[in-house]
Amino acid sequence: MALTYSPRVGEVLECDFGEFIQPPIMPKYNGLIPNEIRKQRMVVVLNGKLPNGCCLVVPISSTGNQNSLARGFHVHLPTNLFSVTSFYDQRDRWAVAECTTHVSKERLFQIKEKGAPIATYLPNDIVTAVQKAVIKTISAAVLLAPAPAPAPVEPVPAAKV
Repeated sequence: MALTYSPRVGEVLECDFGEFIQPPIMPKYNGLIPNEIRKQRMVVVLNGKLPNGCCLVVPISSTGNQNSLARGFHVHLPTNLFSVTSFYDQRDRWAVAECTTHVSKERLFQIKEKGAPIATYLPNDIVTAVQKAVIKTISAAVLLAPAPAPAPVEPVPAAKV
């Protein structure tokens, strides 16, 4: 069942991104196109209160990309953050910030085991790392740099009367 509430920042949910249409339809923009995200996968919520019943999410993958990791686009999510279910096993995962997307709540579901929801939230420090990775993917890393120290102010000599 789709979500009926606004998820919290850092909440891990399942998202059904859908599958590629076979055979492909024309025009191509009316369906998923390779290399867009597809299938059902975990996501972390960055904003659960967007207008029109939508959320901003970052997909979670079980395959990391060394180039993206080195560039700060993927955030490692240790195995201990996730419960084992009949669908999800215990393994390292990565938040894939370059695939941040806007989805309807109708695509989002709580992760469940035997019908019971499993509440999963990422720790604040990891959510912050995911948010910073998103900033890097939009070429705004300058926003993450500390502000330069102000230049020292030279005393103004007193005017002679």
